[in-house]
Amino acid sequence: MTKTPFMPNLLKTVGASILFSGMAIAAAPSAPGAYVGIYNVTDTTARVSFTDTSTDEEGFKIYIHDENDVLDATLPVNPVVVPANDTPSPFQYKTLTDLSAHTIYKLHVTAFNADGESVATIPSSVNNGVIRTSPPVCQPAMPGEYVGTYNITNTSARISFIDNSNNEDGFRIRVYNAGTNALVKTMDVDPIAGTGNFQYANITGLTVDTIYKVVVTAFASGCGESDPTHPSSVNNGTFKTTNEPCPLMPGGYVGTYNTTSSGSRISFIDNADNETGFKVYVYKGTGTGSTLVKTLTLPAVTGIGGYRYANITGLDTNTLYSVKVSAFNASCESAMTMPSSANNGWFTTLP
Repeated sequence: MTKTPFMPNLLKTVGASILFSGMAIAAAPSAPGAYVGIYNVTDTTARVSFTDTSTDEEGFKIYIHDENDVLDATLPVNPVVVPANDTPSPFQYKTLTDLSAHTIYKLHVTAFNADGESVATIPSSVNNGVIRTSPPVCQPAMPGEYVGTYNITNTSARISFIDNSNNEDGFRIRVYNAGTNALVKTMDVDPIAGTGNFQYANITGLTVDTIYKVVVTAFASGCGESDPTHPSSVNNGTFKTTNEPCPLMPGGYVGTYNTTSSGSRISFIDNADNETGFKVYVYKGTGTGSTLVKTLTLPAVTGIGGYRYANITGLDTNTLYSVKVSAFNASCESAMTMPSSANNGWFTTLP
């Protein structure tokens, strides 16, 4: 009977064992703890922490992705390499720099050695792999959330909002078609000194019978734009243009004369031929600090170019008043005149 040689088979078995043992040793480290802590976030930096779950890593790599989870190629170093953890603590830390202000980042962290790289952590939320950097320190505050919409015509509207910052270079108004969300107009308006005051703007060139929404930001050179307002309802950033032409605003000049201690007479030119009448708004004071104290309704004037007159009575003595006039019909009201000087929209009653 022929016997199978023992030694060759033994050598083959030992060799295979050594081979498989070597293959088991040659392996990438395990992935860092799935939770990647995010804290101490500023406009350009953030500190991260994660758990080291292996003993054979040469280091870690932090891949910084944008909010669409694509590697951010604008950063000077990406991925960021972190040395191996050789401390008794299971945690590893790194402060990320050169980030952009007011930006969302998503982090993927791996461990690596000469044999390869582990699978990556998966960012899931703010404070777990997702960074939302702060706005720049100099970024202006968002204008008052409420954006008033009024004096709406078939092609225009007037808006107002409160200035909440004292370092803006101006305000940017973006007008969107509410149905399609398409941006149809962008306009900048002047800054206001201090905070808490109202700014106004007339939006023109719109389409008849269309719903629009208005978003307002404050902006400053080198600091970007504030958070945008959020249009939420009619009279708060959203309006619909009328489907019939509004009357044109009466002549910008509103004459004030025959002033007494308790009243004054005004006059203005009719610029429209489709008005139902005129509205006269009488304010105590001028500008943003004025208070509406009286409203008069006057009948229409036939044709265009004729004058309309009104006597304003029942006023306080020795008091500054301003007058704004509009034309209206069943569809809408025109823009109001803007008082600018004595004998043009404002007067002081006699002592």
